[in-house]
Amino acid sequence: MRFIFMLGGLGVALALPVQARAEVFEMDGHFPAPFRDVSLARSIGVDRIGGRDGMALSLALEQLLSRRGPDGRPHFDLIALSRNGPDADAIVSGMADATIRKSDVKRTVEECADKQASICPKKEKVDIICAQEVVSFSSTLRVARSDDGRILYTQTRPQSDTIVTCPKDKTRRNPKDSIDRMVRTAADRFVDDIVPRHERYRIRLREGRDGMDKAMGQAFKDSIRLSQRDPAAACAQWDGMNRDRPGHPSLLFNLGLCAERDGDYAQAERLYAQAGKAQEDIDRVRDLTIGREDAQARAADQ
Repeated sequence: MRFIFMLGGLGVALALPVQARAEVFEMDGHFPAPFRDVSLARSIGVDRIGGRDGMALSLALEQLLSRRGPDGRPHFDLIALSRNGPDADAIVSGMADATIRKSDVKRTVEECADKQASICPKKEKVDIICAQEVVSFSSTLRVARSDDGRILYTQTRPQSDTIVTCPKDKTRRNPKDSIDRMVRTAADRFVDDIVPRHERYRIRLREGRDGMDKAMGQAFKDSIRLSQRDPAAACAQWDGMNRDRPGHPSLLFNLGLCAERDGDYAQAERLYAQAGKAQEDIDRVRDLTIGREDAQARAADQ
């Protein structure tokens, strides 16, 4: 992978492996939600979520859906559903249940062979019986359009956690804490599915010089260093090199990054295709194109 996403809205960075000292371009853009049909709704309401943990999940969803985005307002208008309206464009419903299955489990531990000694001269392995609790959580969430009932989203996501407590353990994990965490995870995953993202991200430049003569290779190496201080100047140099000796994959790819940095996603896609082996980059700029169009359409309607 060549990129690092930094989720500006959440203040979280997802660091993906990159080569040491690799040069990058830092950019930002709008990415569409995985379930775009839901994301295009203007308003959303959380209907009844059944099950023992349905209320907890419902409250977690409402809290996340009311969170402000990069523009200072939530992505959806969050509507409290009632018989008298108003109706939301999209309605969330579902189920959430946790179960705890208890059993005994054998564990092998080391204990002092001479329990009377103040300093243990020898240890031995012994079998002990510990208490095991398997926490299973399942959530199903569905989104339907309010006007025609069309199902826009349905996902079931199971989660589980195993807690083992032995007689001499000083601390004991509470199954309720596991359930609370699973509820939050289910809510987070749902919102990630339906809310577009405005992100800062970094893409690694291509630095390969195979096929360049010595002079061009040195100039290209110098331009890569320059890109971290003055990206626009580096882009101009790559454009000049490509005009003189067109078609080198590293030049084409880096010029694609220049176009992406400037928001010219169509040109970026063409350059990535010419550079070869860049399908993930082509997919990214296609997503950026859709994400920008959606963001512009939403802004125009506000």
